[in-house]
Amino acid sequence: MASFLEDIRYAFRRLRKTPGFTAVSIITLALGIGANTAIFSLTDQILLRLLPVSHPEELVVLRSPGATRGHTWSDGLEGGTFSYPMYKDLRDRNQVFSGVIARYPLSLSVAGHGQTERVAGELVSGNYFQVLSVNPVFGRVFTSEDETAPGANEVAVLSYGYWARHFGANPAVLNQQLVVNGILLTVVGVTRPGFSGVEIGQVPEIFVPITMKAQMTPNWNGLEDRSDHWVAIFGRLKPGLSPAQAHSGVQPLYHALLEFEWPLSKSSAADKERFVGRPLLLDPGANGRPIVQLDAKQPLLFLTAMVSLILLIACANLASLLIVRGEARRREVAVRLSLGASQQRILRQLFTEILMLTAAGGALGLGLASWTTKILVTALASGAAVAGLEAGLDYRVLSFAIAASFGASLLFGLAPAFRSTRVDVHGALKEQGSSLSGTRTNVLLRKALIVCQVGLTAALLAGAGLFTHSLVNLKRLSLGLRTDHAIEFSIAPGLNRYTPARTVAFCDRLQETIARLPGVESVSAARVPVLTDSDAGADVTLEGYVPAADEELHFFENWVGPNYFETLGIPLASGREFRAADGPDSPKVAIINKTAAQRYFARRNPVGLHLALGAGSGAHPDIEIVGVAEDSKHTNVRDPVHPFVYIPYAQDKTLSHVTFYVRTAGDPAAMSRRLRKAVAELDPALPVYDLRTLDQQLDDSLFADRLVTFLSLSLGGLACLLAAIGLYGVMAYLVTRRTREIGVRIALGATRKNIAWLLLREGLRMMLAGLAIGLALAALAGRWIESQLFGVKASDPFVFGSVIALLSAIALLAGGLPARKAATLEPMVALRYE
Repeated sequence: MASFLEDIRYAFRRLRKTPGFTAVSIITLALGIGANTAIFSLTDQILLRLLPVSHPEELVVLRSPGATRGHTWSDGLEGGTFSYPMYKDLRDRNQVFSGVIARYPLSLSVAGHGQTERVAGELVSGNYFQVLSVNPVFGRVFTSEDETAPGANEVAVLSYGYWARHFGANPAVLNQQLVVNGILLTVVGVTRPGFSGVEIGQVPEIFVPITMKAQMTPNWNGLEDRSDHWVAIFGRLKPGLSPAQAHSGVQPLYHALLEFEWPLSKSSAADKERFVGRPLLLDPGANGRPIVQLDAKQPLLFLTAMVSLILLIACANLASLLIVRGEARRREVAVRLSLGASQQRILRQLFTEILMLTAAGGALGLGLASWTTKILVTALASGAAVAGLEAGLDYRVLSFAIAASFGASLLFGLAPAFRSTRVDVHGALKEQGSSLSGTRTNVLLRKALIVCQVGLTAALLAGAGLFTHSLVNLKRLSLGLRTDHAIEFSIAPGLNRYTPARTVAFCDRLQETIARLPGVESVSAARVPVLTDSDAGADVTLEGYVPAADEELHFFENWVGPNYFETLGIPLASGREFRAADGPDSPKVAIINKTAAQRYFARRNPVGLHLALGAGSGAHPDIEIVGVAEDSKHTNVRDPVHPFVYIPYAQDKTLSHVTFYVRTAGDPAAMSRRLRKAVAELDPALPVYDLRTLDQQLDDSLFADRLVTFLSLSLGGLACLLAAIGLYGVMAYLVTRRTREIGVRIALGATRKNIAWLLLREGLRMMLAGLAIGLALAALAGRWIESQLFGVKASDPFVFGSVIALLSAIALLAGGLPARKAATLEPMVALRYE
């Protein structure tokens, strides 16, 4: 122990005497470790962390992709929702699950203290908490007795976080009543801390029994409808049963249930095989319902690969610095060996210095990681609406940082330290002064490290360039609508017990009120907001069009108000806009987009013809097409244009929420306060949410692309900095090592230009070798990320050319400074250099 403390004291003195080397080493490591730790923190929370429930490895997510009939609510997981009657059948009749739970996320309006707030909620089955083994912190959670009959279970369980924030963690909340969506619910318990549902990115704050569906989603029941698919299902496997065995055991039951449902679908006999043949898939559910993971997996894996390369570049820099330091200490090591010190003792001393450097670099890296993680978590919460991520660094992240720090020291510190102890004692003692003559092997090793650094940097820059080019393409893409001078906001009157008829009347009055505001050019509303990854669709029947046997006529749909196309800047190709006269009692009308017109009415004018929402023998086209709109983006920027049908929202018999769009003459953001006031004047208890300009909404829809581009550019810039430092260090080392040679060459008549080119050529050779390796790696990696790009190929010549130009400029700058210094040496000074 005493000798270890002595090693620490000696290492501290040595590092203090070389502040430049110490500072560069620590900062280099801190940047690499900090970047890796920050990205690992996100990757761990989104992709790796298990649900905080008992035995999460036993959970599976049920999916059934394939042909369905009726209404389907989807959260992005293909085939991931079922009808409530199907859930009950699977729960009660299966032989492979110890429990099956159902859930449906929704927004709730909670009234109190003279105001109404929107809260994230979740409808859950009575066995939800029991199957997950989630206990309350006090009170009780739901049981099967809380799932008895529609509308009969007026109780609620609060999340721990909601209880602490809104009720001050007061136990007196038990048995109190909350007004939720206009219904009195009695609080029966509070969940334990740490439990935030079964889907990463969603944090339900109030849990309500699923049998309260009709009361919590006014104007939409769906509890008894086998054609209404909205329930997400988890199953817990019986002990000892594998997912494959469970799949084989439950598939016959599911097939029989589909056979029972088939006559209810009212579809043609030709569709029966596709309907009944749908599989029931059991996906791993240990990490929760994989919605955020589907979108985040590829970008996070790519960023993880990038920060790993940054750490490798940082470690290569550290190894290069340690080699130089070892050269400078050859005489010291030789003296200590000649006085009887063993190689093991010197190696231990050198490795102690390396451990101190990595410990300091790791500590600084944790600080950088904490700061970076807070920024990323805040950005994800606001831009991507991913809630529940933690900005703090837990024990898993700390363990990763420690492992990364000491792994770096072992991998890249031991070899230089070991080489430093292998010196020719007699040769080293004969060297004069502090000569850095070194060995040719060390020079070659440092050059090899620089080539690797340049190669990794080129790969990083190419990746950053591809994402940047992709983002530029997305921003330049024609949307078919105008986002400038427009602002939007959403309201949900249905959650405040408005009927569809009252909702229509309220929206009409609000539209008239807003239209009278100064600076408003036009105003309209839509049920499904644009560019929010939200959509709705339905099978259609078209007048005079006979589909092929296996053809599905599926249109995207939206319910919009008068002047919708004018307000969003979507031109009409023919026909007319919706008018205020297109009310609930007027003849049914619709507008289709140009894609639908060209695909299904190629030789006919669709204006004046009819369609029906629905398919099969019961569908009769009774909706007149009154216009054709130009194509425009709806779900998101990347999504291709689909056949689309627009219906007046006044003719929507289930309308409960709308998004208003207001086009202004001036700055749309300046309208925010007046728009809130306009809503409050009509109903002060109606919350306004998602108030933002349409330009902001467009930016939010591109949030993932912007974040990945920003991070990849930042990491690419960091790699460039580290590569430049490494190249400068090698070139400066070469100049120092060849000082006498330079003096001889100048004395024999070499020009300054010859000397500069002689040395600069070394840097360019290393740069070209690294470029060749890096661009080859980038071309291979580009195929992996090509699915994340838009309008860009993995081997984009513009991106690769930009990388070559940038790294060549860095090579000229980092190598040119030492070369210029060498060219200005005086011959006599150089010849006397030792």
